[in-house]
Amino acid sequence: MTKHNSPIRPVEEEVPRKRTRSQRRIREILAVCGALVAVVVPVVLVNTYGGQSSAAEEEPESQLSATNLFDLEPGLAIVEMTHQGEGDFVVDLLPAEQEENAARPERIEFFGDQNDVSGTGSTFALAKEAGSVDISRAVGIQTAGKHVFDVKASGPWTIQVDQPRPSGAPEPTRFSGDDATATPLFQLSSGPKEISVTNPGGEKLEISLLDGEGNEVDRVLEDETDGAETQPAASSSTVDIREAGIYLFDVRAESLWTVEISDAG
Repeated sequence: MTKHNSPIRPVEEEVPRKRTRSQRRIREILAVCGALVAVVVPVVLVNTYGGQSSAAEEEPESQLSATNLFDLEPGLAIVEMTHQGEGDFVVDLLPAEQEENAARPERIEFFGDQNDVSGTGSTFALAKEAGSVDISRAVGIQTAGKHVFDVKASGPWTIQVDQPRPSGAPEPTRFSGDDATATPLFQLSSGPKEISVTNPGGEKLEISLLDGEGNEVDRVLEDETDGAETQPAASSSTVDIREAGIYLFDVRAESLWTVEISDAG
């Protein structure tokens, strides 16, 4: 997917302890085009652009919008996003009180540290893409309460939020993709694990291992290039899992990638 670094209006952002409550699954589905905003459960509302001139088609104009408020609980949240436009697609998740605050924290870039915290709450930069998009991200919500998405888009888009609370998950396997992805949940036993990563395109790639509550356990791979260099095509590292449980990878990527986790030999 081609990325564009055209100037955009900043939509500020940023990125809980184990809970033993009964399982609960929360799903908020949002769909928007332009200024139309809707929050519904469990229906997805879709609107489309129309009546654009040929000039507008050649240079799609992005529109800024904010969704209605919706509730999130502390813990893991999986955000799935799609975009059908040709221009920029930027999504930020922030607490409602922060949306209303004029003094906002410094923007966290898509490849930034999702655990940076400033201001009155945590803000997550979930997407900074261009063109058609079908991606997902995993984040750890720190405080319960009302939240909102700030979105910049040039065409129809949808956002779906899921807060899974499973009691079990499959054993770890090999995952792959070509863009930002929250992998399926998987079960890990305690002890040392080997994580193998491939990055055939050598593009920017960051991978974080999260626990079932959305807390970052380890930064598996972090982009340290200056834009002119490429990352290694393959790498491996070892992480010590202190507690058996459910985990997942949050991958921020611009090209093909694979990641595999297994018991260290």
